Amino acid sequence: MTTTTTIDRPDQLAEAVARWQTAPSVALDTEFVRERTFRARLSLVQVNVAGEVALVDAVVIDDLSPLGTILGGPGGRKILHSCSEDLPVLRRVTGVSLAPLFDTQIAAAFAGLGASLSYAALVLTLFGVQLNKDETRTDWMRRPLTPEQLRYAADDVEYLPEAAAELERRLVALGRLEWALEDSATLALADADGPMAADAWRRVKGLHRCPPTVQAVVRGLAAWREREAARLDIARPFLLRDETLIALARRDSVSRQDIVRLPGYDPRRHAAHVGDWIDALAEARREAATGTASDRPPLPSARDRDRRRSLEDAIAALVIRRAGELSLTPELLLSRRQRDRALDAWGGRGSLSSAVGGFRGELLGAELDALA
Repeated sequence: MTTTTTIDRPDQLAEAVARWQTAPSVALDTEFVRERTFRARLSLVQVNVAGEVALVDAVVIDDLSPLGTILGGPGGRKILHSCSEDLPVLRRVTGVSLAPLFDTQIAAAFAGLGASLSYAALVLTLFGVQLNKDETRTDWMRRPLTPEQLRYAADDVEYLPEAAAELERRLVALGRLEWALEDSATLALADADGPMAADAWRRVKGLHRCPPTVQAVVRGLAAWREREAARLDIARPFLLRDETLIALARRDSVSRQDIVRLPGYDPRRHAAHVGDWIDALAEARREAATGTASDRPPLPSARDRDRRRSLEDAIAALVIRRAGELSLTPELLLSRRQRDRALDAWGGRGSLSSAVGGFRGELLGAELDALA
């Protein structure tokens, strides 16, 4: 078992970073709390460098920017597992985006071990080691941390370097290493706490069941919620739940008396924001009616929507077939979000496979362009 040290003083962190400067790779994980806030509150940064496991206490140490000297730039590879939530946290406290990145969950998927494989499942699959996950729901902000919490945190990076090495070996044999590196690099670039406000509507559940006129209002409300949740640093559902947002968008106007009957409304969480909801709805309806939201593209006509739906169905069929030939899940080959972004960027002009880009564009290539 690897020896684990806890770093809870700035001088200890500086000394450790100096030791790690020339390491060919750095394995990382974080422990954070994000139940009520828009931005995650960091508790620990776990680091494994050349067999040295260190737990950096982010509650006690105010300035973690020294870690930025080993996490940014073209130096050693940064190894993390399923790190979409870790990346914005680390960027915020270090001031850098991680590069180059190797996400072992992405690598495991391309190696044929299954999509969205958990770290514990990966370690069990590769090494036959059963990790103790009893501290998954623990309070990481409370101090002092218990020995069980520290052991749990250390386990999350102890096997990461070995797992990355084994996955790389398998991916090289399959000719898919560049696929995993490409997706890891794409993930590293998308290290924000949330989407751009103008794109927040894409994450609203149930939007596809709404008529276009309602969707236009949802766009405005979702953009407002994204900006306001970031400003107040509260979780989106604590400001306005998706089902409430859609219920608001379906109304021409709403009163305070009406709001208490809307789905998802919780007076303990939402009463303080009701006046802002009413104002935001009025503004979203005005923008939808006048088309003054310059940061959002116009909604397509019914004819264009039908054409796009047909093209989406044809692309889905192609992806299912090609994924089957490659023994991959269709979502891994081309997810719905990747497809939608490519179609938005393509807009009926040029090559659709070029809009998809990367290895996916090459794999789908001429067949994809023929559909368009």
